[in-house]
Amino acid sequence: MATTNKSRFALVLLPGIIFLASVCVTCANYDEGSEPRVPGKRERGRQEGEKEEKRHGEWSPSHEKEAQPGRERWERKEDEEQVEEEWRGSQRHEDPDERERERNREERTKRKEEEKRGERDTRHQHEGEEEESSSKSQERRNPFLFKSNKFLTLFQNKNGYIRRLQRFDTRSDLFENLQNYRLVEYRAKPHTIFLPQHIDADLILVVFSGKAILTVLSPNDRNSYNLERGDTIKIPAGTTSYLVNQDDEQDLEAFDLSRNKNQYLRAFSKNILEASLNTKYETIEKVLLEERRQQGKETNAIVKLSREQIAELRKLAKSSSKRSLPSKFEPINLRSQNPKYSNKFGRLFEITPEKKYPQLQDLDIFVSFSEISEGALLLPHYNSRAIVVLVVNEGQGNLELVGFKNEQQEQSLKEDEQQERNKQVQRYEARLSPGDVVVIPSGHPFSVSALSNLTLFGFGINAENNERNFLTGSDDN
Repeated sequence: MATTNKSRFALVLLPGIIFLASVCVTCANYDEGSEPRVPGKRERGRQEGEKEEKRHGEWSPSHEKEAQPGRERWERKEDEEQVEEEWRGSQRHEDPDERERERNREERTKRKEEEKRGERDTRHQHEGEEEESSSKSQERRNPFLFKSNKFLTLFQNKNGYIRRLQRFDTRSDLFENLQNYRLVEYRAKPHTIFLPQHIDADLILVVFSGKAILTVLSPNDRNSYNLERGDTIKIPAGTTSYLVNQDDEQDLEAFDLSRNKNQYLRAFSKNILEASLNTKYETIEKVLLEERRQQGKETNAIVKLSREQIAELRKLAKSSSKRSLPSKFEPINLRSQNPKYSNKFGRLFEITPEKKYPQLQDLDIFVSFSEISEGALLLPHYNSRAIVVLVVNEGQGNLELVGFKNEQQEQSLKEDEQQERNKQVQRYEARLSPGDVVVIPSGHPFSVSALSNLTLFGFGINAENNERNFLTGSDDN
């Protein structure tokens, strides 16, 4: 019985062993690369996809590929929303009420833009008015300062211009004694000429920059002079003169201070003028009368010259470098004189109406030229008799002047009130730039500080026996 049971157990165990053996063989075959059919296709597809992406340089890790279907669904949803929005927009466009609302929105936007533009224009206008008001306010606060924009252009073309400063006596009663004096600026490009003009006033001409040829025609003589920076010459009334810029590169800049005489000739009739001057009236009007220049109708007051013409004019010109004493009309060079004051901070040159300079005696004028180094100070001082017209040639600076409080307004106070106000002094300040003019009455202390290298030209009126009195410092101020 026992034997029979053992035989049956062996028969039952044998199929189980056979089944386990077959399972092991199958696993071994799978590990060796005999893949099942379905998993093998998926793996080959993944490998081929990775190879394709590597060929195009866009290979990405497998986890990004797994996220791609979600991104595609999101993009499809976004496209659908865009299409739907476009459809709704087209529907709104077809809706009359919606079109009206759209027009209203556009009109409101347009009105807002116009309002902003109007506000900008108004703001710019106010800024311009404020700037002009500030300039006028500065003039009221400081009647001694004439900014460069106070010059009236008498003539201008591509070759240069002629400008004249407003009358001094229109600014303040302080300058009543200057009503017959005018300051004129000339500027011309290289190789140009200011055509001949008849001079009916005595004037002092000073060259600020460049090289010039001045020709003066008198009834019995003709004289030409080479002029350079710092040269000063008197041109008497009744003569005709013309000025040439002989420099090849630099502009010519010159100023003259003239003392007008009575303009009797202007009052004569056309026939009398033509007979007296033996010239057609059109020519007399051009070279003698100023009305056409003031109206800017002249088109040829400054014309171009050739190099040959300049060379011929240069041959006839004398030089201002002669060491002999100047004659009645010959130029004097300011910068060739010994400086009146000189130290490491600057120099001041000056010519006065003494016997050595007879051409200044008739006009009772001195001419000065100052060079002030950057950061230096011309110490406070005043002139005992002379009224100084100071012209800024180059550089920047600050000027302080001490005067009375009522000098910036008309003299309309009663005598006792005026005397009381005259006891009170006030400081007037001015920022100096090239082209600015300052008028300094006698007895008014002033000082100048240089913000950069600064050069000044001065015309002193009533110069005879004038004394310059420094309030501080010692010699060489």
